[in-house]
Amino acid sequence: MASSTPPASHAHLLEQPLIAHLGTVRPDGSPQVSEMWFDWDGQVARFTHTTKRQKFKNFEHEPRVAFSIADPDDPYTFLEVRGAVESIEPDPNADFYVSLQRAYGLQIGRGDADVRVVITIRPTGFVGVTGGQTEAEQAASKH
Repeated sequence: MASSTPPASHAHLLEQPLIAHLGTVRPDGSPQVSEMWFDWDGQVARFTHTTKRQKFKNFEHEPRVAFSIADPDDPYTFLEVRGAVESIEPDPNADFYVSLQRAYGLQIGRGDADVRVVITIRPTGFVGVTGGQTEAEQAASKH
């Protein structure tokens, strides 16, 4: 069962510059998963993207998404976040893109600023997994 808030045991994964695996639905109904940088403000996740790529078309077709973040110290511990695209805003100077570059320790530049956007995703549920099991699965295995 998905929680409406991140489990305290997994909240740290949202607060680090880790790679999220963002899943969207293509217009033909097939899934697409991409590695993405993100920013978490405690309420929403923001991603950078361009209007020229397939994932942008996916957002327009189906706003429901999910992403997961693995713990770099334990790949069997991860957080799944389910949600929906709340907004897509232009980033005409690529300021948000550059802020993510800094957070992730890179310096790529603003080359595609004219098509750069900020995708804001509002979570609808969180599932924390530790040792390959959700909290509910762990509780059930103790009985």
